[in-house]
Amino acid sequence: ALGLNDHHQTNIVQYLRFARYQRGQRLKSVLGCFDDIRDSRLKDEANFTIDEVEDLLADLEENVRTEVEAELINGAHTNILLLRQLFQQAEKWHLRLSADVSELENKALLDRIREFEEAEFSGAGADARPHLAPVNDTGSTELLRQEIGRLHVQIGQLEERLQDAQIEAERLKTDKLDLARQLAQGVKGGDRLVRDLEKELERMRDDRREMRAQHSGLGPDEAEDELSRVRALLSLAEQELELKVSQTAPFRNLKQMLQKKNDQIKDLRRRLAQFEDDDEDDD
Repeated sequence: ALGLNDHHQTNIVQYLRFARYQRGQRLKSVLGCFDDIRDSRLKDEANFTIDEVEDLLADLEENVRTEVEAELINGAHTNILLLRQLFQQAEKWHLRLSADVSELENKALLDRIREFEEAEFSGAGADARPHLAPVNDTGSTELLRQEIGRLHVQIGQLEERLQDAQIEAERLKTDKLDLARQLAQGVKGGDRLVRDLEKELERMRDDRREMRAQHSGLGPDEAEDELSRVRALLSLAEQELELKVSQTAPFRNLKQMLQKKNDQIKDLRRRLAQFEDDDEDDD
């Protein structure tokens, strides 16, 4: 009815209700001025001279003027408080509101407001309420509406992107846990292979010491066969280690672990080569 949305129109109705209550209280105060004069100065049997009547009217005028002035001041200050609330809300959104004060004396609009108030509080239906075109509906207002609409669309898009990001974050969290679990399994398997190789090397050393203790050595062919067997075992162990590592999480994330294990195997090979050199020297 006022050219506003339902929320703002409801606020207007609440303010009208407040203003009607305040107006009623002030009218009671003004009527009280007459009651005071009547009770204190007027007597049924009394006859008043012109001077007495003028004095009585002067007192009444002063009382009424004081009450009316107080009401006008209070109404103006109340409106300032209302405007302050609206401006504070606008400033939070970096908006600068303005008012056309000349419209406050637009009699046609004031009559419409009066009709709206009467219809609102008389219980009349919505059809009985007058319709007011939006005030100051200038080009800047339309631009503001468009900007607000654009921001609503942008906010919706950002909310969708946020939901997608949350879903992706949950997926990455799950992948991270899986990777950590697979990495732990891969490290455990690699460590087991290294320990097996170290045990095999130690076993070979024990065999060597045992052969030396018995003062018996292997022939050239038998020594070569034993070395070939060890080389094959090392090659098989290396292949098995690479297979286990490649079956875990993405290979690039485990490349560092694989490099470390390969270095350990190379070290075992170097130590084995030293072992072979020792055998050749003994022979």
